[in-house]
Amino acid sequence: MMIKKSILLLICLDAALIGQAHATNVDVLTLGSLIPAQSIETFKADNPSIDLKVRPAASDYDDLTQRLLRDNVVGTVPDVIFQGYNRSELTIRRGLAIPLTPFLNQDKAWADTSYEAISNELCRSGDTPYGLPYIVSVPILYYNADLVHKAGGDPDHLPNTWPEITALAAKITALGNNRIGGYFDYAAAGNWTFMALIESQGGRMMSADDRTITFNGQEGLRALEIVRDFGKAGQIDMPREQAYQAFSAGTVGMLVTSSGFLKTQLKQAKFDLRTTPIPITDNGRVPAGGGCIMMLARNPDQQKAAWTFMKFMESMPVQHLVSDVTSYVPGNRKATADLEASIPPQDARIASIRASTKAGGWYSFPGDNSLRITDRIRVLLQEVVTLRRSPEEALEEMTKSVQQLLPK
Repeated sequence: MMIKKSILLLICLDAALIGQAHATNVDVLTLGSLIPAQSIETFKADNPSIDLKVRPAASDYDDLTQRLLRDNVVGTVPDVIFQGYNRSELTIRRGLAIPLTPFLNQDKAWADTSYEAISNELCRSGDTPYGLPYIVSVPILYYNADLVHKAGGDPDHLPNTWPEITALAAKITALGNNRIGGYFDYAAAGNWTFMALIESQGGRMMSADDRTITFNGQEGLRALEIVRDFGKAGQIDMPREQAYQAFSAGTVGMLVTSSGFLKTQLKQAKFDLRTTPIPITDNGRVPAGGGCIMMLARNPDQQKAAWTFMKFMESMPVQHLVSDVTSYVPGNRKATADLEASIPPQDARIASIRASTKAGGWYSFPGDNSLRITDRIRVLLQEVVTLRRSPEEALEEMTKSVQQLLPK
């Protein structure tokens, strides 16, 4: 009997070792907190044949892209990447991303019943999808309704034009006691909020063929004037994390930044927090923040495992979980519609859900100098908000700098 038990134990052990030996490895690169730990645990429990490994998180999409490019040089590219929308085109141009058309065609039933991309502009090159939109954030206005009321504003009828918004910010600053009327998050990765000011007016950064600068018209000048007006209204130049802390502490009246920070602000704020979309013209749109899930694996077995993981992360339960944890809008439109139907109209998330209907691609400048271009624009935005350079001067310098860094 003892011998039989020993043999049985060895057989079970061998089976376990064989199972581990045949497990398909899938390496994932993402940002911190974008993948809830419980979703990873659930996936691993449901898919024991897939050895999922999440690499140390990147700090933002620019950091993630730099790491990806370094990994490509040394041959350690991950199998799946949660890439920012503004860097997805670069990932495609470098030949790293795998087209998803064959996988979507094979899983047509899943795509028809359980998945619909929130925007057809995202994660694509031409008509070919290279990623599944995972999460979406849009620039919104956060208001401290208590400070709005003290400054003579009406929290139930918040301003809906930029002149009214910055005028209210100036009134909040005038309350004194180190109050800051408003903070425009000009340092957002990839010049995201600046692009939003231009595109919300119907403008674009570049021509459709990426050959001609188009941000240097009236929309670009008006965008810089709005940034300047925040400076005139009392914005203090401080790191964005410090600005978020100041807002949650009740010393900043309004904040223009990503809806992806809503969960944190709701948790920390001790005042009546309201949100509204930024002003958008009828022909305007806003660049979608967030990112898509892209497959980089070359091995067929790893591709199959990677696709299984990607579908899991796009499922309704996981998309709802991510939205609850992060306040991002689901990248799966079916999950977004379900979320909107399930929350009350006064919920602070409604502003971002409704603004997401105007979401479009997050533009990234072409060529190898894309990151240098966005850094140069950020420096010029800083000079405008600190009133060291006029909007006209900044636009002229921005045009010149970008032109020099674009592909010849």
